[in-house]
Amino acid sequence: MENSAYLALPLFAGLAAGDIPAALAALDALCRPFAKGETLLEAGQHGAPMGVVLAGRVLIEHLDLWGNRTLLGRAAEGELFAETYAFLPDQPMLVSVVAAERGEALFLDPGKLMAPGGEPWRWQMMQNLLHILAGKNLNLARRSLYTAPKTIRERVTAYFSTLAVQKGSLEFELPFDRQQLADHLGVDRSALSSTLSAMQRDGLLTIDRRRVCLKKAEGL
Repeated sequence: MENSAYLALPLFAGLAAGDIPAALAALDALCRPFAKGETLLEAGQHGAPMGVVLAGRVLIEHLDLWGNRTLLGRAAEGELFAETYAFLPDQPMLVSVVAAERGEALFLDPGKLMAPGGEPWRWQMMQNLLHILAGKNLNLARRSLYTAPKTIRERVTAYFSTLAVQKGSLEFELPFDRQQLADHLGVDRSALSSTLSAMQRDGLLTIDRRRVCLKKAEGL
């Protein structure tokens, strides 16, 4: 990856192209390609590095002892994953990071940003990282809005309402397929499909694969 290409990633925003080699070396950067379905980081792992998706997408999953899978989130090109565990190396990972498609990731040791040294790129990357972490914390708060309701219909309507507000439109594309959506909401896929069908019959929405159009927002 060319040095200038890193500048398009939020973590490296504001750096000079000439700073990229020094930053990558100081943070023990390692680029790694991955295949669809590959596990990049596994639950139980200690000392996980922070990942940056350079190409493709990864899913953040939790699998309990009984085999129940919950999809907690995803990271697309330019987004981070496992950053919390990278700063807390003594804590075992409670989630796994699995490739949703073929791509490439950059692994870094963010703790070394705080190493002695007054290079401007260190301060810039720390500011970038703080901004990114604040955004991810906000997304976690949003997720609690649609996982707290008890019924599937309430979870669906809360989640779709959140997406509509984020997109500024009653029409939007779901970031997940049907199974992933069920896992993300913590519900059974068949029950989710039945709920979506009922909501269509009630005239609240139409859904075609991942494309959703909310028809009567006040009904939600």
